[in-house]
Parts: sequence; structure tokens; C-alpha cells
Amino acid sequence: MDRKSISIAGSGKVEGGVYDRVKISGSGKVTGDVEAEEFKGAGAVTVEGSLRARRFDVSGAFKAEGDLDIEEGEASGSFKVEGRVTARELKVSGAAKCGPIQGGYIRVNGALKAKGDIEADTVRLSGMFKVEGLISADRVEIRLEDHSKARELGGEVIEVRRESSWGGLLGRLFGTHGKGSLEVEAVEGDELDLEWVVAEVVRGRVVRIGPGCRIGRVEYQESLEASPEAEVGEEVKG
Repeated sequence: MDRKSISIAGSGKVEGGVYDRVKISGSGKVTGDVEAEEFKGAGAVTVEGSLRARRFDVSGAFKAEGDLDIEEGEASGSFKVEGRVTARELKVSGAAKCGPIQGGYIRVNGALKAKGDIEADTVRLSGMFKVEGLISADRVEIRLEDHSKARELGGEVIEVRRESSWGGLLGRLFGTHGKGSLEVEAVEGDELDLEWVVAEVVRGRVVRIGPGCRIGRVEYQESLEASPEAEVGEEVKG
């Protein structure tokens, strides 16, 4: 059976259901769970339930009161999901607030607040964030523009740097150019390259502790390089 498509231009409301394409331009609301091959929104879009889509593309202010389950997606502006986010690929620019995140490739550029863990193949975060759980991925790349926080970092390759661009949005708004730092309980991985990280313990095979780090204990297997501009309490090879 062919799925029908729906479209809102201006202001309107549609019922949840199964569709081919959903397109909302302006101020639109979906009442209930919705499943679509493609979901596009521009403006103020609210889903009063969960959303499942193969392709997801929104800009402006998006909110889902349930879970978000997508194959590929992009969001810019204000992105809020009260439940879990599952995505093979998701790119977000702006301010994001959601529950746990699970996927393949996750990139957030801006401000992120996640209630739960972030688990993916690759995680790239740029800006500032607060993750109540752990960030776990094969590859974790973080560029800091302001103070950020997570419970733990885990992965094969982990790289944490301060954002080098003086043209960053957060820096322009709040005057925080190059003042980023990351506070975590622990960092554990294979290859670690850390700057401006405050942690109780760091564990890795090859470890570089760069400027601005304050680490209580470093446990390494092969090599440790510590900057004179870093503070390391205890170094243990084993």
C-alpha cells in the first residue's frame, strides 16, 4: 500500500501515523507518534510523541516529546528530544537537549545537554556540553569553547583540544574565546591526546597529557608524554 504524504505551510496540526513524506514550514504540530520515509521541518515543529524516519532534516525550533529514531539527519537551531536519540548519522548545529544518544556518526556543533550516555562509532563535539553519563565511541574528537562536563570518556582514540577558531559562535556571544575545559571522572582508551582536561584518572596505551590538564593519576602501558604546563599527580606504567 502506498503511503501518503502530508504538508503544512503556515500554521497547522496533523495526526500521527505512517507517511511517505512529512513537510512542515512555519508552525506545525504532529499529534502522536509518526513514522515517515522523510521528515522535513522549517520553523517551529513539535511532535507530540516519537518520530521514526529514514531521512530527517529540520531547522529552527524542533521538539519531540518521545524518542527519535532516524537513519540520516541534520538539525540546526534549537533541537530538543525528551526521549532517546538513535541515529546512524546525525549532525546538529545550535543548541541541543536530549536523552541518551546511540548511533554511528554523531556530530554536535554548539551547546549540548544530554541526560544519559552517548554511545557511537564516532563522536565529534565542538563548543560546550554537559553529558550526565559517559561518552563512548571508537573515536572521540572534542573541541572546547567553554567549560564542559561528562562523567567519563571511553574509546580507542580520544582527542580533546580547545577550539582554535576565534570566530566561534559561543566565543562571540560570551567572550569565552579559547577558555574551554573539560571536567570528567575518568578517561580510558587506547590512544589518548588530551588538553585542558581535569580528571581523577586517565588510563591508556599511548598517552599524551597536554597543556592545561590536571590529572590525579595516569596509568599507561607503552608511553606517556606530559607537558610542563600540565599537572599530573601520579604516573604508573603497567
